[in-house]
Formats: sequence, structure tokens, C-alpha cells
Amino acid sequence: MSTPEHSRPLPPDAPPSDGKAPHERAPHERASDALPPAVPSDAAEALRPQVAALVSRSTDGLIGVRELLDSTEPLAALGVSSLSLLRLADAVEETYGVFVDLGDRTLHTEGLRGLTDRLVRLGAEATP
Repeated sequence: MSTPEHSRPLPPDAPPSDGKAPHERAPHERASDALPPAVPSDAAEALRPQVAALVSRSTDGLIGVRELLDSTEPLAALGVSSLSLLRLADAVEETYGVFVDLGDRTLHTEGLRGLTDRLVRLGAEATP
């Protein structure tokens, strides 16, 4: 006996359903119910050394690529200044064509991994 489509159990990682189709929800409900897109780990891993090089250049080499790759500390804790973040945002936009909002305070509290994951979600891809 087959189970009707609507009564099949949901996978354990599925978000709860309120019974409404996406077009039936108000705009504020859609935004709050949306799960953040998953970051493909391969894409982030390929991009991370390139982003580390951009961060290092943005600090005029004050912070080395190896130090960035080995650290889990927020960029600000490593010594990335506001001016360096501005230079980094410009370099990211020029290199990958994605906009980094400097007004987002999490940029100051994320480490290299968080920044790289964010750039992948924004559409950045590693260059050969």
C-alpha cells in the first residue's frame, strides 16, 4: 500500500510547515521562514586562500596569509582595521563582482571562514 504524497514523513532537517504555500505568506513571513542557503564546502575551501590573500593585501601584509588560514579569530582581533576592511570590500567587489556591506557589523566579528562562507553565498567563486 502506498502512502499518499501529503502524509509522507518529512526528513529530520526539513523546516516545519505552517500549511501555507510560499505565495500565501506575507512578505515578512517569507523572509523569516527562509533558511540561509547552504554553503558548498568545496567552493568555500577553494575560495578561502584567495580571500586570505585579499585580506593580507588589504592590511599591506601586516597579517600574513598563513596566519589568516590558521586562525579562527575575528578579523578585527587579528588587527584588520576599518580602513583595511574598506580596502578589502573594494578588492572583493573588483575581483568577484559581489558587494560587501561594511555597515554589517558581523563583518568585524567574523573570521576568515565566516567571511569566505558569506562571499560564497553572495556568489563569489574561486578563480583559477
